[in-house]
Amino acid sequence: MRKASITFAVAGVLLLAVPAIAQSNSILIEITGINRGDEGEIIRVASVDVDPGMFGWLCTGTAQTENNASEHDDNDFILTSGSSSAEILNWEAVAGAIVSMSGTLVLGESITVDLRMGPDRVSSGGVRIVLTCSPPPPPETTTTTSTTTTAPPETTPTTQAPTTTQPPAEVKTTEPPPQGGVSAGGGSTADTGITAAELLVGLGIAALATALGLVFLGRQRDSTRD
Repeated sequence: MRKASITFAVAGVLLLAVPAIAQSNSILIEITGINRGDEGEIIRVASVDVDPGMFGWLCTGTAQTENNASEHDDNDFILTSGSSSAEILNWEAVAGAIVSMSGTLVLGESITVDLRMGPDRVSSGGVRIVLTCSPPPPPETTTTTSTTTTAPPETTPTTQAPTTTQPPAEVKTTEPPPQGGVSAGGGSTADTGITAAELLVGLGIAALATALGLVFLGRQRDSTRD
């Protein structure tokens, strides 16, 4: 079972870390010497400064051993920079192997390399750690396009009253009262143009003429008798 302690110096152990060498977008860290410790113990084996021009860059990495046939299982490297960390696991299991780093390191002001000891409780060193870095991609620019839609004016429906067809109004014609008098038979004299007064006068004259005629006829009879 591994321990979670960190040791910066171990008696009788040679710890030699060569400063990092920056080559364009690469950082080389060479670690030599023998380290001993209990299984799970964490030993600081390197600490290097980062070029300010590379702050925030993203790095992947590999570790290549150069310790001949010295092999030790489960020795791990833990790399830390800023708030990020990555690991190179079991890098010393096979001599001359190239082991890739797990995770991405985001560069801060410095890089530290810690060795987590395996069950053999020894590391022979002789390893080159190469970090390949690149600047972060530019932030995505989100373009918001505003589309203005003009709604058509609202149309208020016009309600028309139903058309009612009424029958033509009945026209009543009032005839004026007949002019003129009334005939003796109770009829109207409007057709003759004679008024009632004139009719009565005429009738009176006729009656008088009839009476005179009768008187004349009566005297004629009397004269004849004589």
